[in-house]
Amino acid sequence: MNTAARQLITIVAESVVEQKLIDDIKKCGAKGYSVSHVRGEGVTGKNTLDLNGPSIRLESVVTDKVAETILEMLAEKYFDKYAVIAWITPAHVARPDRF
Repeated sequence: MNTAARQLITIVAESVVEQKLIDDIKKCGAKGYSVSHVRGEGVTGKNTLDLNGPSIRLESVVTDKVAETILEMLAEKYFDKYAVIAWITPAHVARPDRF
């Protein structure tokens, strides 16, 4: 089976921004996404915002261009204001037209 290179972008954020993040990644060109609730600890310690619910992990398989657009948008709108981290992982997908 032939596959095509894409990028898996993963965003972990406080749950209060879930719908806003979904709307923004779609505006950047993401065609779909998955969201799950997560817990954890980072350089700042345990999540102190659990009063708003658990953190979310939002993932989307996208093209290189869309991945870069999403990272730029996150840097502009989220990183300085919310507890948000993001990373990109290379992925090889079947049915690349869906991404």
